[in-house]
Amino acid sequence: INIILTKDNNSYRSFYNALLHEGYSDLAALLQDGIPVISSGNRKSSMDGMTSYVKTVLCEGGVPQRPVVFVTRPELVDAIKQKLCCLGSDPGWVTVYGMAGCGKTVLTAEALRDHHLLEGYFPGGVHWISVGKQDKAGLLIKLQNLCSRLEHDSTLSQRPPLNIEEAKDRLRLLMLRKYPR
Repeated sequence: INIILTKDNNSYRSFYNALLHEGYSDLAALLQDGIPVISSGNRKSSMDGMTSYVKTVLCEGGVPQRPVVFVTRPELVDAIKQKLCCLGSDPGWVTVYGMAGCGKTVLTAEALRDHHLLEGYFPGGVHWISVGKQDKAGLLIKLQNLCSRLEHDSTLSQRPPLNIEEAKDRLRLLMLRKYPR
């Protein structure tokens, strides 16, 4: 409890939600009166402060939702946001790495929940792909799906790539010609 008291209001809310989610509703009921209220303003439409634009872009792109039990780590999220903003002037990749289960996915998805970041640096939206360990058939399916998503508004309806090399070539051309940023 002492640790939670040193954190922001999101930590208190996350602790409360964790108690509910894990079956400690009697303990959660004791804390219910202290749950901080977040005002909705400035185009924000929900408890987590996301705009409807952000929700739409993230949903369409397949970005994972915030977990029920969520602890904010603003320094790490801000570091990812800064790296993503650098892609506006210097196209490339941002790689988030670490041990399994350390929160890479949650941190990166949280960084994308920023209206100004999405609008200013990712005007075409985002496409979230979880690859993990895949055999060649599973990887080909992921690549075919990505090609289909990126070619969605193309006038030519191309057949899906038949092998990994063909998928890599098509994605390379798509990235260079259609999505250079």
